[in-house]
Amino acid sequence: MNTRIRKIAFYDSFRCLGTKCPLNCCHGWKVPVEDELAKEYKKTRGLLGLRLRCSLSGGREDPHFSRYLLRCPMHDPDGLCSLQKKRGENFIPSVCRSFPREWANTGAFVEQTLDLTCIEAARLFIEASGGGGAGLAWTESDGEWIEERAGDNDDPEFLNELTALRDVTISRILDGVISSPEDLDDLIFELADAAKRRQNDILKTAEGGLHRIRLFPFSIMLLNELMSTCFFEDILRLSEPSLYRMCRRYYRIFDRMTEIEGQKKLEEMFGRFFEGAEGRSRLNAAKSYFAYCLMRSWYETYEDYSFLRRIKEAAINLNIVLLFELLSFEEGRLDTMMRSSILSMCEKRIRHNGDVFDELMRTLDARF
Repeated sequence: MNTRIRKIAFYDSFRCLGTKCPLNCCHGWKVPVEDELAKEYKKTRGLLGLRLRCSLSGGREDPHFSRYLLRCPMHDPDGLCSLQKKRGENFIPSVCRSFPREWANTGAFVEQTLDLTCIEAARLFIEASGGGGAGLAWTESDGEWIEERAGDNDDPEFLNELTALRDVTISRILDGVISSPEDLDDLIFELADAAKRRQNDILKTAEGGLHRIRLFPFSIMLLNELMSTCFFEDILRLSEPSLYRMCRRYYRIFDRMTEIEGQKKLEEMFGRFFEGAEGRSRLNAAKSYFAYCLMRSWYETYEDYSFLRRIKEAAINLNIVLLFELLSFEEGRLDTMMRSSILSMCEKRIRHNGDVFDELMRTLDARF
């Protein structure tokens, strides 16, 4: 079907790092397999067929590759996929063919972005969004699109409102003068409060606005509560050892402090982090990431009407990424590769883990 396709500006710059990737996407995931492909795997002969049949789990209801030692069993020691090497790209699951490319089909148009779970996609985002988000533009063209949209809402008037509202929101974030963390905190809360009020109007509820809380950066009390959720588990020692070490570093610094001591320490660290020209650059990077989080998830509101949820999602992602950047900065290790790694690990842990995300969201909701 011919449709309008919008791509984020750095979309076509992506190239898989292959054997050079420091955070391989075959590690730590449950890899779903389409029904037809699973049937083909079961009919494959020889040693490859035996390996496939031993690796498939979930039966007919949920076919997927088992995670032996928390990695895909088709992932070879050389860092490449054995299926793709032996039988070509069409013989691997569709999620593997498309990753990290992601899309949102609204019915009227399609938007294509990159999932920052991929460390190379994260690096491209960091480079493209330097200087306040000038690289977060869209390129547009007409083209063929075969994947069907996921939702079933058919309200073009509401879709037009969403599109216009997102354009205004993203412009306000990227084009606004943000000279301090307090400025960004004020902006994020204003967006959250406006989202709540618009949501009330749409759903015809009598609820008011939001209780004022600090949304950037989160307080030490809220960070402690978030870190005490299932975000930090012992399984990270195996699945994401770098993230595990960062979490342990957080606890080594703050675990024995009172709330007042911890908040004072956190503010001192942020003072150094946002100091001078480099600090302003980091503040611009923070607002760019917040904007990109909204850009990717915005059209989920077309189905659930939850304007506020989009703002809260972005705030959680931003603050947890910021926390680990802050810890790395204090150790003198915050270069582009480290920032890319932090983005990749946090996106994987939050955006692609429903239990973790839901618990983080409930923790933040309790504050409102």
